[in-house]
Amino acid sequence: MPNDVSLTLLTQARFALEAKDVDAAVAGFLRAAGLLSAQGLLADAQEARLAASAALVGHDTQRAEALWLGLCRLVPASGAAAAQRGLLGARIALDLGHLSDALQRLEHASEGALDVRDPMAYLACASQAAAVHVQLGERVLAYGRLATAWVTLSDLIGAEAAARWVRPLMVELRAGLGEAEFNRVKQRYEAGRRGDAGNAG
Repeated sequence: MPNDVSLTLLTQARFALEAKDVDAAVAGFLRAAGLLSAQGLLADAQEARLAASAALVGHDTQRAEALWLGLCRLVPASGAAAAQRGLLGARIALDLGHLSDALQRLEHASEGALDVRDPMAYLACASQAAAVHVQLGERVLAYGRLATAWVTLSDLIGAEAAARWVRPLMVELRAGLGEAEFNRVKQRYEAGRRGDAGNAG
């Protein structure tokens, strides 16, 4: 369990963040991370480092990226930690305009979410990845992300719940592409799936 000094630093950092004193918040989170590491509380230390990086989003994105990359030298403490790390990394990459990096980070986040069977984190990954694919003009891949998410979430939370979660995203994609283009994209995706199945057979 974190000692009183670590807990105090974390509390002070959160208060500083609420007061929009980002520099003080980041310093507090990083000091707490150092103490937690010294105590052998590696998962808590990683969480504090992630909080420091997150605090810098929208304030100093380059520094947020540097802290995030430093954190990536450490093996995630859990699938949940991997999901949180990947989602934050994707957000930073998008702010920097690094779309390919964002997709890669979302893939890692998705794997972490599936490891711990976290449907909400998994859906967040799929939704954001689909949006990035649209930005890149990769419409079939965007559709595929959502279609795959629908199937995967059906296994995790049941078909009805999966439909409630993913259908609105499909509707949004259809609205963005237009009915005719959406149908063409869907047909191309399904044709590709049939081709893969035939090759596998």
